[in-house]
Amino acid sequence: MSRQIPEPNGDGLVGITARPLVPVRSPWKKPTITLLLSLILPGLGQLLNGEPWKGFFFAASLPILTIAALRGRIVFSFLGLVIFFFFFNVWRIWICADAFRVARRGTQPERAFSLTPLTFIVFGSLIIACGLGPSSNYFLQKFGYFRAFRVPSGSFCPAICEGERVVTDMGAYVKFPPKRGDVIMFEYHSAKGPLFIKRVIGVEGDVVSGTDGAILLNGRPFDGHSRPPICGQPAEGHRSGEEPRFGPVKVPASSFFVVGDNSTNSYDSRIPGFGLVTLDQVRGRPVYIYWSTGKSRIGCAVN
Repeated sequence: MSRQIPEPNGDGLVGITARPLVPVRSPWKKPTITLLLSLILPGLGQLLNGEPWKGFFFAASLPILTIAALRGRIVFSFLGLVIFFFFFNVWRIWICADAFRVARRGTQPERAFSLTPLTFIVFGSLIIACGLGPSSNYFLQKFGYFRAFRVPSGSFCPAICEGERVVTDMGAYVKFPPKRGDVIMFEYHSAKGPLFIKRVIGVEGDVVSGTDGAILLNGRPFDGHSRPPICGQPAEGHRSGEEPRFGPVKVPASSFFVVGDNSTNSYDSRIPGFGLVTLDQVRGRPVYIYWSTGKSRIGCAVN
């Protein structure tokens, strides 16, 4: 496409000369693309700006921060989880802002260089690997002991009530077995089914029985066995029904007698057919409540 521009000719007359029409580029196109790429996978925006090393550094920094937080067990406290996610997201925002700023400026930085196809492919692959690595099977197996669950029932209320979400340490009992009084998560007869949350009240050699509305541990009431205080304001009406009669049951080796804290409304080792929990069924320990409809419950430790 061209337009006609009048120009004077040698006779002093005005002639017509065709000149190409230069398209006008939008100053927001590239910044918008780099911003979107950075939101999808941090580091891709810098790659598009001709800064592959910076993009790779930014991309690698996020899984490194995650691994450091898991290795240091920072996320296994509610305050640590909040601090980690705050700085993690601030850093991601900074990466996106940097890509947008450089693209908006319109000129390449001093250290930028023209990307060859091979350079683009190599650094693009590295950045994508850094972005998708934390979701790989290897990463989940290596660092998958940090897990979050939603509790579907009130059988463990008031410690953990229905609908609340908890962070669980799936590596809590890899080296040492649960002790009396510990709260555990375990599989119930099926590896594909949901995990149960109960409290261990009987370990190897203990005798547990239930009579006259009380749970007896080695002949003494279990309620006197230092149950932790209630944290926050739990859901009301969590107790219903009556304490079942059972036992006495002697706990064998590598097994545990478990009961829900909402003992009048809990399906546990006191009920015929439920049975004891074996060590190979134990999967982890809930650590704290990270979300609840009751604000006073958020951050409550599970003791």
